[in-house]
Amino acid sequence: MPKARSSQSTLEHAGKVLHDDIGPLLSGAGLRLQLLRMDYPDTAERVREVTETLDQAIDRVRELSQELRPRKRSVGPRMHAKEHK
Repeated sequence: MPKARSSQSTLEHAGKVLHDDIGPLLSGAGLRLQLLRMDYPDTAERVREVTETLDQAIDRVRELSQELRPRKRSVGPRMHAKEHK
């Protein structure tokens, strides 16, 4: 069983990296997009399109993270790039 335990540990680590490292990077990118939209209002429609795609990526990373590291769901709000308007 050590190999199975090692595989589970690797999956849990991958889930942790997705949650702790990749998720915040994607959210940060969303914040930067909103700043771009505020600085250059003529980009609003294109920023919205990119933000929608980014939100899909954030949701998928969250789902994968939870699949790899099943645990109690947090009670806090879910943040999407579009919520930083």
